[in-house]
Amino acid sequence: MNTIELQNTIVRKILTIKDNQLLDYLNGVLSIDKENSKSYKLNDFEKQVINESLTDYKNGEIISNDDVFFKTEKWLEE
Repeated sequence: MNTIELQNTIVRKILTIKDNQLLDYLNGVLSIDKENSKSYKLNDFEKQVINESLTDYKNGEIISNDDVFFKTEKWLEE
């Protein structure tokens, strides 16, 4: 989906919203001034953890959310 199509899809969806609170929230999100927002700078440890995670992902060393939930439930039952 190109940018114009995506914009049109979003506008159509927004036009169907009747919930004033949701519209206020969306307006706030869309009003965020990205130039004035601060960027978070990662420290060396955070960069290392991210790189390790990416390596795990590339090597297929991942676990699904369902498996994590199942293993957690099993552990809690012990």
